[in-house]
Amino acid sequence: MIWNADPRCAEIIQIHSINVWHLAEKIAKNSKFADAIDYMFLKEACMLHDCGIIFVQAPSIFCFGDEPYLKHGMLGAAYLRKIDKTRYARAARVCERHIGVGLTAQEIIDANLPLEPRDFLPETFEEKLVCYADNFFSKDPDHLHIQKSFDHVAASTARFGQGPLERLMTLKALFSSSNIDD
Repeated sequence: MIWNADPRCAEIIQIHSINVWHLAEKIAKNSKFADAIDYMFLKEACMLHDCGIIFVQAPSIFCFGDEPYLKHGMLGAAYLRKIDKTRYARAARVCERHIGVGLTAQEIIDANLPLEPRDFLPETFEEKLVCYADNFFSKDPDHLHIQKSFDHVAASTARFGQGPLERLMTLKALFSSSNIDD
């Protein structure tokens, strides 16, 4: 993949993605689904889930594109499909389904979000792992290496309504044999 972005943005996304991967792998290995996870794909998905960030306007993380930040998942999915639709089909799905704890068409409509009004909910174990683990790490350059507590993630998620909070709690329960605060 060609990374055509400010090197500071590239470094932030790389560090963030590695943190997400390490946590997702830890959760996976300690879950009851440990033997069902495709770990090679999980790593790839974690490393690519935010590739669309290069197209958005987010100066605080040195991204100087034209699109709203919320679209980075859809833009990343489109980018991967453009590179190789077959090779990156699964990673593209992760890109578009990892925002928050997933989005429903109704949430997109109700909040008038700049996205196609359809469900973008994680379905596979790997999609759910990336989506879940991503919430525990910021892209803020001053907080890149700090893992948020579950309580912090839950409080943040609750701002977006009962649906997202319920999805977060469902993900926590799904991977309940993992203690992410260890």
